[in-house]
Amino acid sequence: MKHWLWSIIALFSLLTAAAGPYVVREGDDWRKIRFDVTKIREGSILDFGKALNHHRPAGKYGFLKVVGDHFEFEKLPGVKQRFFGVNLSEISNIPPKEDAALLAESIARAGYNSVRLHHYDNLIVRKDGGSTTELDPEKIDRMDYLIKQFKDRGIYVTLDLYCSRIVSDRELPEVFHPVGHWNYKNAVYLVDSARENFLAFAKNFMTHKNPYTGLTYAEDPVFCFISTLNENRVLADWNPKNHGARGWQWEGLFVEWCKKAGIPKEKQSDLRFRQRFLQDFQKKHSAKMRAALRAIGIRTPLTDQNNGPEPLLNLTRLNNDYIDMHYYIGHPEITGDNWRPPVKCRQAGWVELFQEEDAYSNKLGGSRICGRPYTLTELKWCKPLKARGEGGAISGSLAGFQDWDALYTFQWAWGGKDYMKESWGGYFDLYGDPISYLSDRMIHLLFLRGDVAASKVSATLVMPKDAAGIDPEAKALPRLCNALMLVAKLGNSTRVPADGSYYWHLGSKPSEQKLVRQLEGAPVGGKGVFDPRNCHFISSTGELELIGKENLFRVAAPRSEALVFVGTGAGKADVLSVENRTPYSTFFASSMDGNELRNSRKILFFHLNNAAHTGMTFGDESMELLNSYGNIPHLVRRAAGEVALHLGAGGAPKVYAVNLKGERLGEVASTFADGLLKFTADTAGLNGEAVLVYEIIR
Repeated sequence: MKHWLWSIIALFSLLTAAAGPYVVREGDDWRKIRFDVTKIREGSILDFGKALNHHRPAGKYGFLKVVGDHFEFEKLPGVKQRFFGVNLSEISNIPPKEDAALLAESIARAGYNSVRLHHYDNLIVRKDGGSTTELDPEKIDRMDYLIKQFKDRGIYVTLDLYCSRIVSDRELPEVFHPVGHWNYKNAVYLVDSARENFLAFAKNFMTHKNPYTGLTYAEDPVFCFISTLNENRVLADWNPKNHGARGWQWEGLFVEWCKKAGIPKEKQSDLRFRQRFLQDFQKKHSAKMRAALRAIGIRTPLTDQNNGPEPLLNLTRLNNDYIDMHYYIGHPEITGDNWRPPVKCRQAGWVELFQEEDAYSNKLGGSRICGRPYTLTELKWCKPLKARGEGGAISGSLAGFQDWDALYTFQWAWGGKDYMKESWGGYFDLYGDPISYLSDRMIHLLFLRGDVAASKVSATLVMPKDAAGIDPEAKALPRLCNALMLVAKLGNSTRVPADGSYYWHLGSKPSEQKLVRQLEGAPVGGKGVFDPRNCHFISSTGELELIGKENLFRVAAPRSEALVFVGTGAGKADVLSVENRTPYSTFFASSMDGNELRNSRKILFFHLNNAAHTGMTFGDESMELLNSYGNIPHLVRRAAGEVALHLGAGGAPKVYAVNLKGERLGEVASTFADGLLKFTADTAGLNGEAVLVYEIIR
């Protein structure tokens, strides 16, 4: 009866939705919730900080190094290392000292074992007319102190040596002005003085001594790995028509290269030769940059080109120690000024995008290269995407299954001091979004804790060794990458795998069709299902499943299970089953006592849908045009589902609603018979406060 009532209410709301602005306000549809990332109670079900204890202080096992396709520490040989981190941007990299310990502790309790310092470089250099390669003593001291707080808590640090440092025209007079971010990255490739400017900053930054650790950054193994230029896709973007003074210089270098290579002028318009030139240029550039950074004393693994799905970039990334990429779903489309509303957001999550012809999801893992560690240092299902609660279940389970090496959510905070208190936050900020904050806990459990098993079956996209063999018009990887990512470990290589595993050749339709027939013909790895016609995929481990016709994604691992719904209806993992009443809902259950979920005596349970700010205003109820941020208090969308957990023998469990500090609000009505625990998860909550978290105790 309850199910029919909810269906009638949903249908009535749809039919009577008024045209015009949709304003989020507390009421039947939206319930108030208190959320402050600095208030997690120590020792509570939401305190994940104890998972970091083994690495306190960070760096105790020496420098990180690349071993095959994964990372290891020098003093822990044979032990694969994974990182789950969060980005800090702008002013949050240099908080006042009185805030630094609380910031680091809040990040630790959220379960992150690493941070990425991002958009920090323009804040820590002199602004008094001197060179922007010179550090501001007061600002770098604040960063030094923060890094000590991270180190003490077992939290490792990564960064890009260039993000957004504003270099004056006076410093680089021969570079196309104004020297913006893109022009600077371009100039580092082409102009000696720009490259020297980059290296001068890197040297000053990495070789200054941190007084709180007694080490320079180059000497401190708290730094796990480093990227050179943030989102450097210069090679993919080279277009003489669009890049002013730099375009002609690329063109001149290309013509000179053609002469040396014996390519006549009449053939130089062939874009394949340009790709070969770029491949050769990047190889030499990478070697020079690596040698210069090693000469400074940097010992960490190094990378570059962490943006762009183009096949050409996959080939040029072979010069890196590890492969890094960035991935967003629901990234806001800015229509106003300086990231302010109005902002467009397409309301489609990963499960929906996966099924589209031009599926965007191949950017998630298609750039992994066999024999190299793979990281995503920017990962986000953005606010106000209704489906963002799915992000942790999907990215965490795929990362575990694909055996990736690091994920970094974007971001804890951008700037100001609001991230140290209850506040509304922006499109990416965790401190202002309880849905993204809790969703990240799923990544910790599925990926960092290792609950999802890695695939033992691989599938390789074989690239030509010569970039001239890549279609110059190819702007993305084959769509087949999306499907393969669900059934086998996906990677790129210039060699056909010698172990007889699955592979196909880039740009070869016959090769691709042959692989599809192989995958459809028999279970992949004994358990996997590859059925693209019906959009039905099961991983080779049997733990992950996408059922496209039902718009359902499921995870069924021994310690953790998840059900991701686009619509309403029934779903079942193994232990967990749900009758879901509300679209865009994610249900997650995880053992917190080391036992398998079925036999656990302490279970963490999430029920995630959508959250917004009071007064947040959209063009209409579709929520695809944001007109106003609104403000606190936070509001949670009313959502519900009938939950069942098929547990092992034992006494009757108790189900407690938990607030976002990790404190119990009260017991939730439940039934238990023949090993089946049933209760209703309803965000309407208890005592006037919405509920997203439950603690189940036996």
